[in-house]
Amino acid sequence: MKNLLLISVMFLTTLAYGQNCYSVKHVESRANIENISPKRFTLGVKQITEEVMSERYSICEDGDSVSVIVESIEAPTTGVAIGPFEMKRKVTIVTTKIIINNKEYIGIGEGKVDVKSTFIELQDENLPFEKSSFSTALKKSLVDAVNKIWENI
Repeated sequence: MKNLLLISVMFLTTLAYGQNCYSVKHVESRANIENISPKRFTLGVKQITEEVMSERYSICEDGDSVSVIVESIEAPTTGVAIGPFEMKRKVTIVTTKIIINNKEYIGIGEGKVDVKSTFIELQDENLPFEKSSFSTALKKSLVDAVNKIWENI
């Protein structure tokens, strides 16, 4: 019985220390981003990446380096206007690349926003109406990339 307990403890210890610890050390955008300061963008992407990765990996300050590159942001708008009434749908598509141990994993995410208005002018045609659509698409893109990392382990 003592041997079984000792083997179980050793096995659990190996699992706990066998997993690598990661740290997001580099965030870059190759996409044209307006109305978001570079510092706020970097911190936001880093925070969302750490949140997504922490579901499957350990995150620590001095872990293996993780780089995140936002490759593209597309935000096409479709809509219909009849007199004073307007309906618009904006689909934000974000493509990201996560680099871990010199391997690249590409993720694609999509966020949708539907807006109905009457005599209201919608602002900022380049990014989503409320930046929540961008962050939703970004998170989905990062989840997609992290799932690809998990599949290749």
